[in-house]
Amino acid sequence: MTSIEETKTVEIETGSNQEFGDLIIEIKDLWRKFFEDTPAEVVALKGVNFKVNSGEFITIMGPSGSGKSTLLTILGCMAPSTSGQVFIDGTEITQMPQRKLSELRKNKIGFVFQDIFLIDKISALDNVLLPLLPYGIKKSDRERAIELLKIAGLEDRMHHKPAELSGGQKQRVAICRALINNPPIVLADEPTGNLDSQTGGEVLELLRKVNKEKGVTILAVSHDPKLAEFSSRDVMITDGEITRDRINPFRT
Repeated sequence: MTSIEETKTVEIETGSNQEFGDLIIEIKDLWRKFFEDTPAEVVALKGVNFKVNSGEFITIMGPSGSGKSTLLTILGCMAPSTSGQVFIDGTEITQMPQRKLSELRKNKIGFVFQDIFLIDKISALDNVLLPLLPYGIKKSDRERAIELLKIAGLEDRMHHKPAELSGGQKQRVAICRALINNPPIVLADEPTGNLDSQTGGEVLELLRKVNKEKGVTILAVSHDPKLAEFSSRDVMITDGEITRDRINPFRT
């Protein structure tokens, strides 16, 4: 299998953006197969090689079924790979037991789901605090949740329940929830997929603010070409392979 550095369609060497910090994610020859060794076998990822430096904002794009969401769930420690290696902040995760994966996910990764998954019966503030519930919620945690909601422009909505919020406000609550553990990495699956262009723009502004002001590394899977305007680098996945990986010279 030809490596990403040798593939002619890839426009830059992965991880070569020197504007940013140290290596925080590294993927080596990553494969993901479903229904392996059966007539129904599907190969979602085909020997992917990929590097991410701390502080980057990367857009991952591609047609439906290209493997981009599969890649994101593997990086988020929520799905297994078939073979290959994945390093998160220097730790190899593919053979890690579930207990340690849960701990790594808690400390290193925030995930923004396409389906927002807010709890209807509790407030926006309590939804942000939800990931901390198994560990006990301290006063400092509540203060951080309030700070995040203020950054998201929701200081006057934090005690409202999801039914009282707009779609964009719900998505911003979901981003705050992903940030409550102060993770160095946030993974976002179609963060603007269910929003109109104006509301989606507000969500993208929040992601960019978190990236620039907090130094959070962001990988966002999207069909929305507008997202690439906010990212420092955009990646295209086609049929399970990276076919474009380039620094964005037009970042706003």
